[in-house]
Amino acid sequence: MLNPRRKKWSLPIIAMAAAVAWPAGTAMAADVSGAGDEVNVRVDRAWQFIVAPYFVGANITGTSQVGRLPNTDIDIGTGDILENLHFGGMIYAEALYRERFGAFIDVAYMKLGSARDILATGGRARVGVGQLIAETMLTYRLFKSANSHVDVYAGGRYWDISLDLNVTGSIAGSFTTTRGDDWWDPVIGVRGSHDLTDKWSLNARADIGGFGIASDFTWNLQGGAGYRFNDIWSAHLQYKVLSVDYDNGRTGPSSFAYDTITHGPVIGIAATF
Repeated sequence: MLNPRRKKWSLPIIAMAAAVAWPAGTAMAADVSGAGDEVNVRVDRAWQFIVAPYFVGANITGTSQVGRLPNTDIDIGTGDILENLHFGGMIYAEALYRERFGAFIDVAYMKLGSARDILATGGRARVGVGQLIAETMLTYRLFKSANSHVDVYAGGRYWDISLDLNVTGSIAGSFTTTRGDDWWDPVIGVRGSHDLTDKWSLNARADIGGFGIASDFTWNLQGGAGYRFNDIWSAHLQYKVLSVDYDNGRTGPSSFAYDTITHGPVIGIAATF
């Protein structure tokens, strides 16, 4: 667990990195690419669209370092994140043309905050953290049968993390400061789906990225099952693991490093039309 003396400073910024998150990540998104395969059977049309809001129950382990603060160990569960959550929203959208070429976008945003007394210097500290993780990918269907398909994809995962610290009534006076960083990671990956029955399906996704261009390396694995209620609506339950190792290479107040693994269940509802 985090050092209790540091937790008041580091808990919100660490919790924000889920990916939801968990982007991912692109932290952290439900892969619902198999949500509506049967739609094109009943209607011969060029385009298929999927929209899927979702929720990630994130758990985070690793280390993080912000500004002149020391490197901090991370071990945070879903309960810690929900305790500090002010606002969050996660949504996935995909378009597929002629069952061959496509694109998807995944956006996850969270705003966390907490307020605690400062024992060493007196006063009170309020910490707010905002994190946006957005993925945008182009896809190509390599293989398709009556019950299965396999896609490759490539694109980027954008991270934007901001930390706002407001201190009042301390022996050092009152002040407000903002720290953070943002970066793009190139990503390549593969995903697939297989229909077990006309209702149940299995799906999986894996990708790697970073390659030293932004983060040193990042990878993502997720998989699970889907259930179709009808030709439009389906539900999906997966487990996702997202890793990122990022260091902006700076010193002083602009220094930022984030080396974590975020993992947890992903629950989503998808509409296909």
